[in-house]
Amino acid sequence: MTLFVALGPVAARAATPDAARVGLELPADWIVESTSVATVHGALSDAATVRRLAEHAAVAVPKLSERLGVPAGAPIDIVVAPDAASFGSLQPGHTPDWADGTAWPNLSLVFLHAPSARRGDAPRLEQVLDHEIVHILVGRAFGGRPVPRWLQEGLAQFYAGELGPQTAEVLTRAAGTGSLLPLRQISAGFPADSNGAQLAYAQTADFTAFLAQRAGGGESGDAVLRKLLAAGQRGALLSDAVYASTGQSLELTESQWQARWGSPWVRADGLAQSGIPAVAATVLLAVGVYRRRRRYHAELERLEAEDRRIDERRAYNRWLAARRAARRQDLMNRVPDGYAWSHPVAER
Repeated sequence: MTLFVALGPVAARAATPDAARVGLELPADWIVESTSVATVHGALSDAATVRRLAEHAAVAVPKLSERLGVPAGAPIDIVVAPDAASFGSLQPGHTPDWADGTAWPNLSLVFLHAPSARRGDAPRLEQVLDHEIVHILVGRAFGGRPVPRWLQEGLAQFYAGELGPQTAEVLTRAAGTGSLLPLRQISAGFPADSNGAQLAYAQTADFTAFLAQRAGGGESGDAVLRKLLAAGQRGALLSDAVYASTGQSLELTESQWQARWGSPWVRADGLAQSGIPAVAATVLLAVGVYRRRRRYHAELERLEAEDRRIDERRAYNRWLAARRAARRQDLMNRVPDGYAWSHPVAER
């Protein structure tokens, strides 16, 4: 993944008239394209890109704001850096060399590379911008508090439409070799190594898409993800956020998600990509598929039964709380002055 989000406080640089609102020193000959939701800054040589991104942001910001269920907020400033040197020097803080785009939610700032400074196989600049806009909107919705990375990256990748062949390839290989990361592990922090981090990015993106697609996609899918985001804003952990948005435990939901990557052809492809010859992979699968299928269905039944017990316990607790509340209300009705009962009390 080549995207970076900075959420911590940073010190803005001295302002120039062209960039007073963002507190940045930008070259005097740069051009500016403004709309009600975004202002794009860039070199004169990138004028077409600046105009195109301003037009895109004018549509994308309100649309993503509505889908996420968070305010659009103040206008976002988007800086299109013409080269790697300016991309690094203009940032209000340190960023890694590999970043394709950065977002600073507390400053409503986005930085992008100009087309001439990007790789030939890089994703569309509008897609990168959508990713960063989601980071800005979600970061501001948290009011300066840190956003869990699994939530931030899952939503950004999903709403930027980044799930594609590369994500499928990473997940296919991991499923085929049994190396998918537990979602609880990802929620505690992404791995430090590049392969592990790439897998964590892919899993959060696909799991987020799974939650939306299982709800039917479209507005129904967005509604589930809005609940997930709202739970995250309340400080919920991944397990609580998943329950709040789906009504299911994380364990059951994760098991159902993994099932989409657990088919025999997915595992064969993953084994083959890991260096095991196709014939050997087929033999291994023929031996293990029956056992895995039985274990999977047994585990799924166990998790579903556990979910039912949890729901029954929650329902009983709600009934018990309502009953106790009714008794307290009855007692209040019977003791209007705080001590005299409505029925006769025998004197000693």
